Amino acid sequence: MKQEILYPYEYWGITVLPGHTQMALEEFLIRRVANLSEKAGQSRAAVRFYSFPQDTVVLGYGQDVDAVKKEDSSFLVTRRVTGGSHIQTGVNTMAYTFVVPRDGNFDNYEQMRSYYAGIVALSLKKIGIGAIDIDNKASIITVKGRIIASHAMFWGVQSALFHGLIILQPPDVDKIAERVVLQKRQIGNVFYSEYSALKNLPALSRELETKLVRSLLEPPMIYRVVADAILKEATGNRYQEKRIGKETISQALDLMSKKFSSPQWIKERKPPYTKDEVEEIPGEELAGPLKRDLGYCLFIQVQDDDFKNMANPEEEFAR
Repeated sequence: MKQEILYPYEYWGITVLPGHTQMALEEFLIRRVANLSEKAGQSRAAVRFYSFPQDTVVLGYGQDVDAVKKEDSSFLVTRRVTGGSHIQTGVNTMAYTFVVPRDGNFDNYEQMRSYYAGIVALSLKKIGIGAIDIDNKASIITVKGRIIASHAMFWGVQSALFHGLIILQPPDVDKIAERVVLQKRQIGNVFYSEYSALKNLPALSRELETKLVRSLLEPPMIYRVVADAILKEATGNRYQEKRIGKETISQALDLMSKKFSSPQWIKERKPPYTKDEVEEIPGEELAGPLKRDLGYCLFIQVQDDDFKNMANPEEEFAR
């Protein structure tokens, strides 16, 4: 079912930039939408899409760095403003971000999550992805019970952010396993692993390989196909186009130097957000202790019965 269009939008395009820069641009939009909401007649939402030029491990807001098994020049480690745990991104994924003013259109973050998850899911269905389902409790979108997109929320005082990523092409799971912790889950007497669940991900390019010509299934064209579909569903193709140019990058670089590229933020989550800035980051304490021993972000909220469908049984638990 088509969603009602709730806002005039600014569209900030598709960018491929390093992880620290992308995380800083998220905060740039959170602040911009909040500032616009205070000016009569200028309140609007923002939407953008992005990817990363190299593999990038993104930590959750309240997560310890214990999930990172090693660090080297082959990948970047950064931290986002939303909760959850670690995930590896790269050219095989595309992220989507919506930032809206806290103007009463959504009573709570659950309503906002449901609204934008519906837009993303319907957009994927319209480009040819079948058997789409939304699990708002686990913050995922699935194809035949396996995850193709996942998202998270930032419920600020003056503006709110919904962002997530879509698996465009199969990940190199062995590389992921070398870099970050992948856990096993005991369900009954059997172990199921995040490693096998990642191997089973239904990448969008695989789902569309019989429906689109091959040239449209590779970056950067696949970014455009997916972004155009989501943009049309969210905005009705009515938006003010913005560019991430020198002025915006300058503001992002300032945020990076003060926060997003600093070891204090990446390693220790310092400075944390305050209640003056954020009403809630779902699942997180704003200044609580960093959480250790977390599973991979795609699966962290998935119920056992659903995870059994995503992963392969690996070994029986010896009593």
